[in-house]
Amino acid sequence: MSETDEEQPPRGDTRPMNPGTERLFVRMTFWQTVLSVVGALIGVIALYAALSESAAVRQQTAAAVWPFVQMTIEDYDTGEQAGFTLAFTNAGVGPAKVRWVKLVINGEAARNWSHAVELVGGEPDNNVSRNFIGNRVLRPDERVDMLGTMDTDLARLFRATIASGNAVLSYCYCSIFDTCWLADSRKNARDHDVVESCPDIGSDAFSN
Repeated sequence: MSETDEEQPPRGDTRPMNPGTERLFVRMTFWQTVLSVVGALIGVIALYAALSESAAVRQQTAAAVWPFVQMTIEDYDTGEQAGFTLAFTNAGVGPAKVRWVKLVINGEAARNWSHAVELVGGEPDNNVSRNFIGNRVLRPDERVDMLGTMDTDLARLFRATIASGNAVLSYCYCSIFDTCWLADSRKNARDHDVVESCPDIGSDAFSN
């Protein structure tokens, strides 16, 4: 027997596929592709819905602890007596972490209230009541009188300095989620700028 007559290994069936079987195979492949695409689309929709719901929950949670620190000035002058009070109130619904307060009088940052009294032209020994506000947590509806005086002359000096526009007070505070706001007395009382974090102002921060 010659080499060419040796038994060859069996080959696959090369007979043409029945047309009906071929159409069935094509239809099955088509629907498998459609189902795969639909499955992927449903997965994308489900992921989007989950992310949207998570973002909505975060927004609702943040809104539930949103602080809003307002500065208020209360003063009076009856002609015989005068008084002046500078206060901060958390009008929001969540605690406010006050990082710092900066008070600039006649272009110079006041280091403390003794320095502030000097900058408005008062005597260092004037009767002044004061509370610390920097690095303090204010509860919702909590008010802190940062400065108060019943000294008629000093009260008038503070009122005159503020009325002339020579006093600028700025402050920065954050929520418990560390969303922060920067406020400035030269802007609208409700116009607080959202910042990534409170900037470091170093020795310009007011200290009682």
